Amino acid sequence: MGLVSGFNHLCVHVTDLDRSEAFYRDVFGLDVVGRDLVNEEGPNLLLKTNNGHLILLVEVEKVVPIRPNSMTIHHAFYLTPEQYARVMDRRRDAGFEVGDTRTQFRAKGELSFDVYDPDGHRYQVQAVGPEAAETYYAAIGKVVCGKVEDFTIGSVTHFPEGQFFLLRLEDGFLALSHWCTHMNGVLRWRENYEGFFCPMHYATFNRVGEATSHRTYPALRAHPVTITAGGAVEVDTDAVIKRRGFSPDQVTACAGACAAAPVPAK
Repeated sequence: MGLVSGFNHLCVHVTDLDRSEAFYRDVFGLDVVGRDLVNEEGPNLLLKTNNGHLILLVEVEKVVPIRPNSMTIHHAFYLTPEQYARVMDRRRDAGFEVGDTRTQFRAKGELSFDVYDPDGHRYQVQAVGPEAAETYYAAIGKVVCGKVEDFTIGSVTHFPEGQFFLLRLEDGFLALSHWCTHMNGVLRWRENYEGFFCPMHYATFNRVGEATSHRTYPALRAHPVTITAGGAVEVDTDAVIKRRGFSPDQVTACAGACAAAPVPAK
């Protein structure tokens, strides 16, 4: 028996087939294939997306669009940014509110809004723009982070204005961009897990910025680190280093200064 490679139909119960046809056709822009083409109990309507996926609307007496112990049943459409803009225009023309109530939870370039059909089915319409794949950095020149002795071995310090984390390793320093390499969410350092976490899509990275999620993401980008003659740690925010993974030569050693650096108490 072969593995299932995907689903082609989405079946949705509705209470008024004419009303729902107008919504799915005019708001979502789906193409009408025809009525009663499928052997279902009750009137039905088949619609098609531009890539061939089929949406089947089946008329019933009562619709329950909410699962037990849940707010809604969540369906989603992924569009190109151009298609997304057209859907937004159609949504405005149809009298719907336009906007994203969860903007603060989106990564850069991630576009999304929710819309409900006449029976209360919730759809999340999404798109990903080119900003999601761009390389971001503060570009504010060299940031003086402090003296070598200011950082304990094992410490991870966030510099939000410089958009990087400074890691104090046993052999020296490593500066990692705070932008997630999945879709440019802003990372958080989780001390208890000794790793980085992206709250946008739950990507995780280890202490030196290598992906530990179930999906494979590029290692976190780095910035050049310099130790001055006076023992100051500088990070160049104008330069970004893309990495496949971690290697010891990415660490900026600080010779005798590092040997004298404090170690956190056990």
